[in-house]
Amino acid sequence: MSKSFHLPLLAALPALLVACGDDDLDLDSYKRTKYTSYQQCRLANQEAIQRGLRNPCQKTSGGFYGPYLLLASGLTRYVGYTAAGRVASTGLTYNTRTGKATSFKAPGVARGGLTSTGRAGSSSGVSSSPSGSYGG
Repeated sequence: MSKSFHLPLLAALPALLVACGDDDLDLDSYKRTKYTSYQQCRLANQEAIQRGLRNPCQKTSGGFYGPYLLLASGLTRYVGYTAAGRVASTGLTYNTRTGKATSFKAPGVARGGLTSTGRAGSSSGVSSSPSGSYGG
């Protein structure tokens, strides 16, 4: 006598994962800009800083990256960095209609072990600045 088990949820898992895969849940859908100095990065991201984003700039061996940025239907989402230079676990959503900012769980950060964290590529917004020192 054999027993069989029906696993309809397991069969539906791929479709369920796709349905949960909103664009703003994946850092690969975000953009970020590379700068040649910390001061240049901070200056370019003053608006995000004023809205409450902490640590908008990340130092790398090749320069500095601004925050991850996603623009979508009246919302601007920012994901900055920790003091240690890693992607922050929370981000900031700014609603252009209401002028209010709220925090959210940042994408690409510990999602139950089903996926690994991702990092987005940089945009082509490389620019130069006479100052090349790290200010923070």
